[in-house]
Amino acid sequence: MNKISSLIGGIILLIPMVSIAAPNNDDIANATDITTLPTNLQQDSTDATNENNEANPTCLSNEPNPSVWFKYTTSTSQTVVFDTFGSDYDTTLSIWKNDAHPLIPIACNDDHSNLKQSLINAELEAGTTYYINVGGYNGASGNLLFNAKQVNTLTNDNLSNAIIIDTDATYSNTQSTKAATIETGEKLASCNQNGAESSVWYKYSPSANHRAVFNTSGSDYNTVLSVWNGATHPLTEIGCNDDNSGLQSQLAVNMIANRIYYVSVATGKTSSGTLAEDTGLLTLNMSTPPANDDLADAILISEAFPYNNTQNTGGAITEKNEINPSCATNTDASVWYLFNPNSDYNNVTFSIPDASFDATLSVWQGSEFPLTELACSDNAVTPSQTVESQVTIPLKANTDYYVDINGVDGESGTVTLQVEKGQTDFAIAGQPQPQTIGGCQDATLTVTLNNNEGKVIEPTDNPIGNQWETGVTLPFTYQWYQGEVGDDSNLIAEVENNPVVSIRPTETSNYWVRVINPTGLIDSIATTVTVDESISNGAGLDINGNPISTKAHFCGSITESLQSKANLNYITQEDNAVIRFTINVDSKHVSKTVDVLMLGVYNTKNITQYFMRNGSNWELWNGDIASFEAAQTSFKLPESFEVIIYDGLLVGLPGSLEIYAGYRFENGGIFYSGDSIKLTIE
Repeated sequence: MNKISSLIGGIILLIPMVSIAAPNNDDIANATDITTLPTNLQQDSTDATNENNEANPTCLSNEPNPSVWFKYTTSTSQTVVFDTFGSDYDTTLSIWKNDAHPLIPIACNDDHSNLKQSLINAELEAGTTYYINVGGYNGASGNLLFNAKQVNTLTNDNLSNAIIIDTDATYSNTQSTKAATIETGEKLASCNQNGAESSVWYKYSPSANHRAVFNTSGSDYNTVLSVWNGATHPLTEIGCNDDNSGLQSQLAVNMIANRIYYVSVATGKTSSGTLAEDTGLLTLNMSTPPANDDLADAILISEAFPYNNTQNTGGAITEKNEINPSCATNTDASVWYLFNPNSDYNNVTFSIPDASFDATLSVWQGSEFPLTELACSDNAVTPSQTVESQVTIPLKANTDYYVDINGVDGESGTVTLQVEKGQTDFAIAGQPQPQTIGGCQDATLTVTLNNNEGKVIEPTDNPIGNQWETGVTLPFTYQWYQGEVGDDSNLIAEVENNPVVSIRPTETSNYWVRVINPTGLIDSIATTVTVDESISNGAGLDINGNPISTKAHFCGSITESLQSKANLNYITQEDNAVIRFTINVDSKHVSKTVDVLMLGVYNTKNITQYFMRNGSNWELWNGDIASFEAAQTSFKLPESFEVIIYDGLLVGLPGSLEIYAGYRFENGGIFYSGDSIKLTIE
């Protein structure tokens, strides 16, 4: 996700209040007065309304936009930035003049830099009262962070006039860079491949060795961030970053006490090759790595649901022996949370409702690395598409659960973790049904799901497309177990987005399925699959093609070796495949002389071909029964025997195979496997 956020450094704990009435600043007459800059205000916007004659912001159409109000009176002409970064819902932001409705619109913004939050950079006149409206797009509301700060004029165009960063903690400076230039002798940052048109400079000398994190979140143009050593141009580059999950930049640098470093923010060219005329707002932020960068410093999650925590993960790294989440193997910028619930929960949902970078979410158990992963999500597919990642799992009381937010490809930025009681968006409408099969036959187990509106969630080859119609969250994982419900010690199959599974039981047993998606999990009831060895799966044809009843039984299997017992239904072209049948002969046929037959049907998207085994060779067959050759002739039938159909690699044969085996009498009668062996070759 290419998003940009301006919330920097530190950790902000947001615990929403339960709103029982409209917010105090719901009306313009009660607008919250901003008396100093910078200001950072937080409130719950739930139950906000619109007043009579309140005009819709000019950047919207006719979407519902319940709003709250702020006001600011300038003493001098100045440029001020207002934003809603860090809020947990889709906001709109607009500035107005006048003292009562209808107001005069000044500026409006919705979705700044592909975020759901908003930003306005406004030039304000001295002595004028401005009303700032924060709305909820399409009726949204929630935890609002409202920020306002003055934009400083350009003073640091040259290295010699670099702005001094005078703290080792959190720092932020917002300024205009419209008139910035490039100095003579100034080297371009190594990651600025397209060249730069301007740069501004900051100077920093840490009082102790530490890791500093710089970013340009909240800027409104394409920035390139770099750190340098030296006294005059040309300097020596220490590190560089361009486009950290968006047009803004982020860079973490290990710094030595009392050494002088210069921080440069240069322009990066947009796709058109030049910056837009109205850009030039720069916010440079500095912070230390997140406090919960290490597992030992994990932030404790409060059990006052819903729990929200917003932070910037800049500078986060992975620890020794820390393993990657299973859903994204290229992550290396993690932060940690710890939850120890006071009671059992059937389902608790951990989610990232918004992030300025591509983030994974995972839940783990253990006390030290390597931990044991319980669940993982990267880019959950939800009907509203408002969640970056989400997992829902049951939790036991007084048990430690570690929650990891990790950046894909080392990305970092602003992210909100939300924890709440899980509510599944599906239900089991049709339970797995009991069935009776013969020995060495496949049983087909299935479960039917409904969404919360009672609509059946149909199996489909296009689950992403289908889920828009059913309104459920993907992926669905079906874990099939042998045994009683709740006994998850014998997992026999795990499939994604397909409620149907084929198994081959060797004995009568119970089976059940656990259905999981990012909103929770539900267990089915147990059903019994009865194995009846007296049931035959053999079929027969006389010389004229008429069916003949038989008690012969054909048991096919695919393994990776002659010694292996694990039956496969797919295999790669590089794997060895042993395809065989064990044939229990009809008692009326024992001791009679027959020909042994083998047939293969090979399918791809474009072709279907039939092959017969002629002695030791496989040859194309034209479908004429009279011309079907034998793999072995003059074979005297025992009570039971095994035939090896194939033993070797299947290189060059991607597709699917169906294999049949049988025997033929001199009179032309054929008895063969009614159930074929089915194999997918990848």
